[in-house]
Amino acid sequence: MHAPGHRSRRTRLMKHALAEAVTRRDGTILLALADLQNGRRDDGTYTNLGAANTAITCADGTDRYTPDDVRRLLPRFRNASPAFGASMAWGLLRCTGWPVRGDDAAREVSAPSAAPILVVGNTGDPATPYAWAPALTRELGGRAALLTLQGEGHGAYDTGDPCVRRAVDTYLLEGTLPPTGTTCGRPVARP
Repeated sequence: MHAPGHRSRRTRLMKHALAEAVTRRDGTILLALADLQNGRRDDGTYTNLGAANTAITCADGTDRYTPDDVRRLLPRFRNASPAFGASMAWGLLRCTGWPVRGDDAAREVSAPSAAPILVVGNTGDPATPYAWAPALTRELGGRAALLTLQGEGHGAYDTGDPCVRRAVDTYLLEGTLPPTGTTCGRPVARP
């Protein structure tokens, strides 16, 4: 199951929703989570979340698959996940026919005349590896400070961690960077 937003609290909600669906035969919470994940509004219309994610995905990568590619890969996907493998494999066609070639080349970053820059990294981010945050901070040299969240989920600011909120708000409102090496949250136990 895809846990919406990659958040541990949403993972708990997903477990609860699945339990409700199985034990009470009530999929109300599952439907609400699906609506949230897909940007569906109360009136049945959708936000541009799906289109935005497609644009980001296709702009950030050069892989373009054909239906023949997917047919060839299908057995491996089904073997890895009998329940979701086929859906995940056919999802590889997302960028097929996208009008602009993607670009996944890594580039050096510099901002010698920029105001001080705050780089925020989350050690438990499943979509954006934490190692990228200190690497970016190093590339920016003395222009940047790294704020680390020892947490779970994609992103850091919206996790509810008060230390992160305070540091980011102070930076955005006052232009003041947190002290070098500031770490928020608690170490997350890994299985």
